[in-house]
Amino acid sequence: MKYLFWFVCWFSISVAYGQNQYKISGKVVDEKGHAILAGDVLLYDATQENLVLYTQLLDGDFKLEQIAENEYYFKVSALGYESFEKTILLFQSRELQITLKEDATELEGVEVVAAKNPITNKNGNLKIDVQNPVFSSVPEPLDVLSKLPNVQISPDRASISIIGKGNPLIYLGGQRISFEEFTALPVDSLESIELINNPTAKYEAEGRAVLLVTRKGNSEKGVKVNASETVSVKRNYNSYLNMNGNYSNGKWNLQSNLAYNDLGHWESNSFAFSIPEEDIFSDYLVLIPLGNRTQINGGLGFFHPLEEDDYISFNTTFKLQTDKAPIETETFLRDGELENNILTETANEQKKDYFSSNFNFSKNLASDINLFTGFQYSSFKQSLDTEVSNNFNENGFRLDQIRHQTYKINSLALRLDIEYDISDRLKWEVGTNWNEARADAFSDIQEAPIAEETITEFDYKESLYSGYTSLSGSLKKWMDFNLGLRLEHNEVQGQIEKETSPLLERTNTNYFPRVNLNFKLDSTKTTSVNFSRSISRPNFSRTSSITAFINPFLEGANNVNLLPTLTSELSANFQWKKTSVYASYYTNTDPVYFTISFDEASNKAILSPVNLDKESGFYLGLTLPFSHKKWTSTNTININYNRIEDKTAVLGATKPSLYAYSNQQFIVGKDTTIAFGGWLLTRRQEGIFNRNSMLVLNASITKTLFKKLYCAIRLNDITRAMNFEERYTIHGVEAEGVYFADAKEVAFSVKYVFGNTKVAKFKNKDIDENIKRIN
Repeated sequence: MKYLFWFVCWFSISVAYGQNQYKISGKVVDEKGHAILAGDVLLYDATQENLVLYTQLLDGDFKLEQIAENEYYFKVSALGYESFEKTILLFQSRELQITLKEDATELEGVEVVAAKNPITNKNGNLKIDVQNPVFSSVPEPLDVLSKLPNVQISPDRASISIIGKGNPLIYLGGQRISFEEFTALPVDSLESIELINNPTAKYEAEGRAVLLVTRKGNSEKGVKVNASETVSVKRNYNSYLNMNGNYSNGKWNLQSNLAYNDLGHWESNSFAFSIPEEDIFSDYLVLIPLGNRTQINGGLGFFHPLEEDDYISFNTTFKLQTDKAPIETETFLRDGELENNILTETANEQKKDYFSSNFNFSKNLASDINLFTGFQYSSFKQSLDTEVSNNFNENGFRLDQIRHQTYKINSLALRLDIEYDISDRLKWEVGTNWNEARADAFSDIQEAPIAEETITEFDYKESLYSGYTSLSGSLKKWMDFNLGLRLEHNEVQGQIEKETSPLLERTNTNYFPRVNLNFKLDSTKTTSVNFSRSISRPNFSRTSSITAFINPFLEGANNVNLLPTLTSELSANFQWKKTSVYASYYTNTDPVYFTISFDEASNKAILSPVNLDKESGFYLGLTLPFSHKKWTSTNTININYNRIEDKTAVLGATKPSLYAYSNQQFIVGKDTTIAFGGWLLTRRQEGIFNRNSMLVLNASITKTLFKKLYCAIRLNDITRAMNFEERYTIHGVEAEGVYFADAKEVAFSVKYVFGNTKVAKFKNKDIDENIKRIN
């Protein structure tokens, strides 16, 4: 703990980052003083061209929150009344009392002919309006997220990556959540999802990008339940059944969710590789034709406000997954003069159990000082039982191996944050975090032909002490500044049981500065400059001794010696009205990639994640949203240059690649919307790796019936173009292969909403900064 003591002393005299946020609230009544029950509240930028925020009247009340200091155009409209319009210069929170005059014009009917673009762009950050009909009818938030430019969902739906940024952090409001918690959120409860490309120092040091999820507003008393079913036809049949509930008594709020997914898992990959120094060549094809995968996902959350913004809350999330996956492998192996054609049948039974629970406490110590503290416990357990039989040169199948492997991890985290409003234009924040994780990996491999058994037990421990300080504010009306610094001390130890000395022992202390400057040139033009240093640590399971049998010559393995990747990045953005032009230059030390290498001791090839020497690159991009009556369009184009180097690799050509995204949406009738689009990624030549081009096309049609029944048909990866190819020469191995994606999909979704209340106010955040590394 001595590091924390010196850290707090040092940080107390440093500065950091942020931006003032205000709110506009009020009451809307008619000329008799009666509350107007229904209406629209809109906040535009000063040009009146871009819609910044939108909400509805609820018994005459409204509230718009998290608004940056600026000049805005404010409008309230209600059927049968004249609109209220006003220009507002916002430099503090405002509470308005508005009276609408009755409109004498008699209306026979109203038809909405304009469509709001569901994807907006501000200072290089992209936001998707989840309440848009195209997205509100989608049962899963992961499918909504896939519609954002630059966002890539892995074919197995187990991870998210951002073009040029890697894996993002996920925040619900200002509160961090795990990937499992995000996928369990009911889409109906969400207002928007925003991609923040330059997060501030308050966010964890792993964050090169942040996905900021915003819930809908507060609710009155009542119960609300969503039930949805999605039938998905890929290569196999898939079913997703979801139930989400919310109860509020007007003060405290209880939320729960439960999902059952019955999935027909399909997976395949093929690699041909040679080892010239050993005169070895291998070519194999792995196929899981039909894996039976079941998932039970659930959660329970409780939120209780105390006074004003004070609250306590807790939240639990669990995910239970079982896999029964027969694997078929065809292998050709030439070792010198000896050639073998091998058929392998592998029976796998796998279980993955994830659980996480946290507690939050937030308290205003004074009118300008807020304290937040909390703790979190998380656990993950994986068991894998495998039976391997091989058939050499059509001589019949014989039992080769029986494997029993387990991996367990437990993680505990504590957090403390203090916010101090020095003035209306200046805020100081300081915080500290402690996390400790302990993992055990057990492996029992029985070699049937020689009656030999190998047992390995590997223990892993990691401690992380971190803290930050930040100062945020604005200089008059022309600049907002965000300056921050974060310090992290990391201790890692790994040891095989019964060994006298540790296999892995490492201690590191790193600092992570972040600088964000935003210059307001005029009401339509802004320029921002950002610098950050961040870290990406490997998932805990990647540092275990668990292995996977692929064929008699190739083994899939983790790497207990993986180092974290350190990134330095300088970026800039220029925005004019809706159009944004951005650029970034970055360098990565010890980047992690999967490669094949040769192990002389076991005379086998090993497919595993490894640290390479260096990665650097830049990207230049343009985002252009467009709207015209019933048509909205969002278009993004990036030029990317990425160079990966390592002293053991053959360095090939490095050439720029092009990424382009387009989303087109049309309102074709009442409560009916058609959307189509996709993305293009040209061939990538990145130094060591040479990767293929992709052109992915998607389409959907959504319809709302009776105001509570949402229906959708979605076509994803229409051209089946997400197969991932790569070629490289490294560690004396020349490899070329393809990972086949099971992404071509026809999906039918139905969702029904019971109850008539909005989702209640709910605050809760994950305490564990390593939460996304537990899987």
